[in-house]
Amino acid sequence: MNTISTKRKQRIAEMRKQRIRARNKKVAVTTAAGAITALILLNSKAEASSSVYTVKSKDTLYTLSKKYEVSVEQLIKVNGLTSERIFVGQSLLIPNEQVVKKSTSYTIQKGDTLYSLAKQYGVSVEDLKKKNNIQLDQLSVGGQIIVPAESFERKKEEVTYTVVPGDTLWGIAKRFGLTVEDLAKENGLNKEMVLIGQKLNVPGDFHYSKVEIVGAADSFTVEFLEQGKPLVLRVPYGTAADYQNKSGQKVNLIHRNGSVISVN
Repeated sequence: MNTISTKRKQRIAEMRKQRIRARNKKVAVTTAAGAITALILLNSKAEASSSVYTVKSKDTLYTLSKKYEVSVEQLIKVNGLTSERIFVGQSLLIPNEQVVKKSTSYTIQKGDTLYSLAKQYGVSVEDLKKKNNIQLDQLSVGGQIIVPAESFERKKEEVTYTVVPGDTLWGIAKRFGLTVEDLAKENGLNKEMVLIGQKLNVPGDFHYSKVEIVGAADSFTVEFLEQGKPLVLRVPYGTAADYQNKSGQKVNLIHRNGSVISVN
């Protein structure tokens, strides 16, 4: 790790501090905003298309999404949330079937084509053209394209993480913002032991990015470039050196909760 530049360490350390300060500030705002939004929506037409649920101990957006057969993203949108954090006693709107049939939008990135997106989400190029009312195959970077919700959900269910030396179920769950119970249940595990090389399904919502590897900042943090902007993510302890050796490579990245799930 001696090849890591001091300037990069300092830059990433400062970015980490800024992110922590922003997160701490947002927690208080999110808690109040979530409750206020729910109350406002209760008095609107949303009553006709949603039911109200009061959050209980151990509830997470993921467990509620499974219970009511909606996505975490849909729960976040209908309740005006800015994160996946919820608290006991909070009122949440649960969208009914009519609301659930919303599609999902995807931000077009450099290198994307209709063919690559169709393959990524398991739909045909013709379906994407029809859904977005487009005639040409060219896409504009930064534009939005609508992906059928059922395809988006199906793709997300296929995301897996490969266990590396030093991993524990608790550590993996914490890194991806999940509970050990949710992760174990998703993978049919009855104990917390995991094996090196084992593939685990990671439930929830993810971010898909085309990025360039910049290099490691320390033993558990890696910097990428996403559309020219720095993206700093956590990796399992001791694996950052692998990314340092791949500096400059352009890859497809899947990440969640500020942590890398897979790179290919």
